[in-house]
Amino acid sequence: MNEQTWSYQTIEVRPSFLGSFDIENINEVLTREGLMGWELVSTLNVGPMRPILLFLKKKC
Repeated sequence: MNEQTWSYQTIEVRPSFLGSFDIENINEVLTREGLMGWELVSTLNVGPMRPILLFLKKKC
């Protein structure tokens, strides 16, 4: 059996003082992490004025 092992990472992206998100900043974070081999697998935003959580994984 060919078992793959994964590393996981969670990144918190905080909203601005007014509650909006800087999409360009999120793109920069995802591009930077992608260049290091991380793949976005899920996001979570539980409500207004709360951070977005980005869940990433990469092969070990």
